[in-house]
Amino acid sequence: MEALIPKPTSPWGKLKPSEDVKNVLFVALGSIVFFFGIIMLAHYENKSGKLQAPDITIPSMDFTVLNMTEPLSVKWDLLIRIYPKHPGSYVCLEGDFKVFIVYEGVTIATSSIEISYTPIRYPRFKLLTASLNASLGDMDGAIVDDIKAKGEMRFGVRLLLPDCRSETSHKMNYACDEATLRFEPGSQNSATLFGNQPNCDIFLK
Repeated sequence: MEALIPKPTSPWGKLKPSEDVKNVLFVALGSIVFFFGIIMLAHYENKSGKLQAPDITIPSMDFTVLNMTEPLSVKWDLLIRIYPKHPGSYVCLEGDFKVFIVYEGVTIATSSIEISYTPIRYPRFKLLTASLNASLGDMDGAIVDDIKAKGEMRFGVRLLLPDCRSETSHKMNYACDEATLRFEPGSQNSATLFGNQPNCDIFLK
């Protein structure tokens, strides 16, 4: 009778019971991890678009007094670094770029960003430069007096960037940490960024 029973040809049939259990558990665990990863990815992609929104910092910010006499004229020069979390999904260099300088909650300068940039492959980030000018007519007199009197200033920055995702014409609004600028020793005409680089966070309307 034993000669009539076919021998198992499948490799599973040759496995010992303990090996069989281990393989079943391995396949089941892999499936659970895979489906859990898909669910988490979909959750974060749908959570206000924060997964793909680029990180932005301001590594350099200079403040220059062009004319101390009337009318007072000042200038800001900014370097803006953009780190796309998913390159190509949000960031492009076409459209309406704007930058705003804020002093104690008051916007004192607004300008479109000059499309002057340096794309760097490794690491993947883009550098934008922006220059803004303001005069006594653009700023409140109290703000001007405050700037003249202090050896240190704090300016906020707001950014308006085009949203380059397909099928959308929205804007991405960023609010940046206040930047601390200090005048160079012996100078009241030139101030540079001091301390930590401002980070910018997206806020949605």
